[in-house]
Amino acid sequence: MEESKIINRNLIFLDEPKVDKEQIIKFFANKLKENHYIDDENTFYEAVMEREYEIPTAIGYDIAIPHGKSNTVLQPFIAFLRTQNKFKWTEGYEDDVQLIFQIGVPATGNEKLHLKFISEVSKKLLDEHFRDKLKTFSDAEQIYELLNSIEI
Repeated sequence: MEESKIINRNLIFLDEPKVDKEQIIKFFANKLKENHYIDDENTFYEAVMEREYEIPTAIGYDIAIPHGKSNTVLQPFIAFLRTQNKFKWTEGYEDDVQLIFQIGVPATGNEKLHLKFISEVSKKLLDEHFRDKLKTFSDAEQIYELLNSIEI
């Protein structure tokens, strides 16, 4: 694992065939556990889904930013997944999604850290060229370099 990296090459997933919010959040949880960012994938999954039940995290522009604060988070992170096709993030809502940023922070300590991450990611996502690159770059290394331009 790259030490103390909020954005890690191992947490960038391109052109996944998944088209279901729960499936994607479980996928993230498993990968986060494998990469030692969390110590319990089920607890993390539940924290993220609890947040999704409050207010879905699709923000427009084909983007969702699911996030969770949980004691299972060992180190703050931003993971990224691009699906092969757009899909409905939450039934009953209009937003389709293809670009997903999974954010996680410990439940205690940096109480506002997740808000900073969401704010900085959101600011960068206002740039249409940035979004286009996220959709078109075919190499995870290119996406990694692009994501590292986010000031966090």
